[in-house]
Amino acid sequence: MKLKEFYRQTVRTLQESGIENARFESRQLLTGLFSLKETDLLSDRIEITPQQQATVENCCRKRCNGYPLQYLLGEWEFYGLPFDVGEGVLIPRQDTETLCEWVLQSCSKHQPERIIDLCSGSGCIAVTLAKYLTKSRVFALEKSEKAAEYCRRNIEKNRVPVTLLQDDAISPSTLETGFDLIVSNPPYISSKDREKLQKELSYEPEEALFAEEEGLFFYRKLTEVWKERLKPGGGLIYEVGIHQHQAVCDILEGHGFESVGTQKDLCGIDRIVFGKRPD
Repeated sequence: MKLKEFYRQTVRTLQESGIENARFESRQLLTGLFSLKETDLLSDRIEITPQQQATVENCCRKRCNGYPLQYLLGEWEFYGLPFDVGEGVLIPRQDTETLCEWVLQSCSKHQPERIIDLCSGSGCIAVTLAKYLTKSRVFALEKSEKAAEYCRRNIEKNRVPVTLLQDDAISPSTLETGFDLIVSNPPYISSKDREKLQKELSYEPEEALFAEEEGLFFYRKLTEVWKERLKPGGGLIYEVGIHQHQAVCDILEGHGFESVGTQKDLCGIDRIVFGKRPD
């Protein structure tokens, strides 16, 4: 079968299953799985082999059942960098790029000496910060063995000097302290919102998504546990869910943080909460 015809067939298959961005996803599957250019998909000269056809059709069946496109590809881009992803690790999302962008802009003139990313998952935050803040020493802390393995691979993939700590952010055994900046995208989806979520999320690790206390558990515990590991004058920065910004601001202020504020994402949602430990 000609690649052009098979591409159109793949688009129809995804569209009929209700995939909103069927053309985009079809392009991602075909170019990602077979190292093709998007312009190749419009060519009448390229043949697709039966084996390639079977591979894509199998992926389409999974995708139509809600299996994440990112897991099918095995890699996803975040802040212009490639990250390995798969079952057991949270998929990097554009929302989190807001946190990285805010940190990089804030630290453009004076790079922090020591940064730690709590609940690091794939390592997308830690790796991105290390890539562009080359004078900073960056740590990534992750409890899950599966996620930590992806984090390790992504550190190597992007050739950055990130120190991976496999540890529990809520009850850390690491002796590392004296951080100038602590960042985190912790689990923050409340149990009451579980049923409203897209079915794709059912394939991602629950421990990276859901939190008790209306989604605020980790903000309370991490702030309590890590504030003393932050240098006086150091910053604490969280990604937060929709409508959580005020509650998280209150948590930081309740622990004595100063200059507490928020930053909106590209959709106008208050996505980042930050504060400074008093000097």
